[in-house]
Amino acid sequence: MEIFKEYVTKRIDNTIPQVKEMFKLIWLGVVDSMKLKGAIIRTIRSEVLRKNFINCIFLNGIIFLGTYLIYLYWVSPMLNYLLNHFPTLSNMFSIIYFSLWVYPVYIFSIIANSKWYTEIAKESFVISGRTTFTNSTNGILSSFVDEIYRNLLFGVILIMSAIIAFIPYTNFINFIIITWLYSFWCFDYKWILRGKWNLLQRIQYFETHWAYMFGYGLIFTTCSFFFPMLIGNAIFSILYPLFIILSISAKPTKMVNQDGILPKQIPIFYVPEIIVNLILKIYLKYQNKRGAAKSTPTSTTKQN
Repeated sequence: MEIFKEYVTKRIDNTIPQVKEMFKLIWLGVVDSMKLKGAIIRTIRSEVLRKNFINCIFLNGIIFLGTYLIYLYWVSPMLNYLLNHFPTLSNMFSIIYFSLWVYPVYIFSIIANSKWYTEIAKESFVISGRTTFTNSTNGILSSFVDEIYRNLLFGVILIMSAIIAFIPYTNFINFIIITWLYSFWCFDYKWILRGKWNLLQRIQYFETHWAYMFGYGLIFTTCSFFFPMLIGNAIFSILYPLFIILSISAKPTKMVNQDGILPKQIPIFYVPEIIVNLILKIYLKYQNKRGAAKSTPTSTTKQN
């Protein structure tokens, strides 16, 4: 019993320097994410970066966000004033506007942004003096499987975040989740282009550098998290390329002091992984049953 008490006391005493190290790592992440001047200079000097970044600003900042803000703060109040006695007409106009303009442009921006972000990451990777990894046939198949799992994982996290948002007094928890998620998205391009790790290895690396990664995503998340969804997403889409560029040259640091109560690795993606694995297990079981049901009548026909 005395040995156990001594062990616990020692761990608690060592937690204070560990907490100091944690805040130092968070600050290092914040500092690396604030080197926006360097990212802007690299963007201006590179034609590929400049072209894709301008595309992001034009689509997300002017076409999408600009027209949405005009509707929100000018068109909508004017319609409400003019159609004060006909609220149904005002609601119909809003439905038509969102159906024919806002959501189609939003979906198109997601597709276009994905292409531009990839090109920005590749060009930043090359500018930094690194060589992009070329996949073999097996590597391409593995990357394809990784990409499916990755999208399912992120989808589950976003759904969890949306559910948490409806629970009172959980905004802080949601903020932490989104901060880590944004940070992972920034660094994942770099890790994929390096070509050394599969998704699970990238997740493990991220989770062992949890303090730094939280700091890196902190400013980025703060810039967009507290706005309404569509406005926040537009701000995210404009700023994301700069944080991708910065992540290429960033060097994450993990916690060295392991003697306190703070963990070496936080299983940030543990619950989403369980849910995704369960979804895949159910899907495979369904496919096997479906395959067995199709093969049974065929076998019976051959015997007859």
